[in-house]
Amino acid sequence: MPTWPSTDETLRHVLDIVADGVWNWDVLTGHVSRSAGWYRMLGYDVDSLNQDVLTWENVIHPDDYPNVMAHFEDYVKDRIPAYRIQYRCLKADGTYLWIEDSGKIVERLPDNSPARMIGAHTNIDELRTTQEKLAQQSQLIVGDYADLEHLIKVRTEELAELNETLQEKVLEVEQLASRDMLTGIYNRRMFEQLIDIEIKRAKRYSQPMSVILADIDLFKQVNDIYGHSMGDKVLTSVAETLQEHIRESDILARWGGEEFAIILPNTEADTALEMAERLRHYIAEMRNENNIQVTCSFGVTEYNTEDSGDSIFSRMDQALYQAKDCNRNNVKLMPNH
Repeated sequence: MPTWPSTDETLRHVLDIVADGVWNWDVLTGHVSRSAGWYRMLGYDVDSLNQDVLTWENVIHPDDYPNVMAHFEDYVKDRIPAYRIQYRCLKADGTYLWIEDSGKIVERLPDNSPARMIGAHTNIDELRTTQEKLAQQSQLIVGDYADLEHLIKVRTEELAELNETLQEKVLEVEQLASRDMLTGIYNRRMFEQLIDIEIKRAKRYSQPMSVILADIDLFKQVNDIYGHSMGDKVLTSVAETLQEHIRESDILARWGGEEFAIILPNTEADTALEMAERLRHYIAEMRNENNIQVTCSFGVTEYNTEDSGDSIFSRMDQALYQAKDCNRNNVKLMPNH
């Protein structure tokens, strides 16, 4: 009698040869497993990306992202009976591929919120490309096709050149609008937009999030004694030190004056407290050309499900005040309740 492989082994082999992508999301842990076909379909090395929902969000085309998130939330909240949507995904080579994403919640918690969801990404790029080509060709049936094709080519090149120039201008304006001119990190305006996004993300996936507010101690004395030029150098050095020692997923901004704010996605208060203490240590060890010792005080708090941007700002400001009140160069945590 032949020996058949186990069910789990058979399933693993099936998923490995499936051309399209199969995914499995464990809501409680945030872990998302994806089949080898998913990576091959998009041109990535198998298991080369983080196994979480952020990997999925990061490959969605920016123009499709709002519609996908709205559709996903409608299904999770039982506002629609099924999850099935078409959108573009970023490939490893920088191009985009049309896929159809379908999924189903297969396990729920006692409060009816999802605990596990499975689904598949199906490659529909050839179908969509064919449909678009047919639509374009239908517009060319009137007039001289050759002349029209030439005209389209010329206009396409002109538009591409114009679009490239406009994109450069848009990027330039966005940089000016979102970055602090002195330090090059995000400004307060951009920080307030980003924390609203992170609050929604933490609520959507039931994940923790913490924030840190840092303030340079006795900064006015630096300006008074050494001048504003040296004060600017201190601000730049502190920003560079903070940026160097936070994680790639963390978001740093100049909150205003000598204050800096940091968003720590998927981070509980204890971990944020340890991060703030390390940053305090790195700042205290920092030296500049005049050998000026600089220290910072840090306020830390964790997001709760009832929070808004204003309530989080208020708590981290209170925590910073307590740190300042305890002889500065200190870290204090404000509980999120």
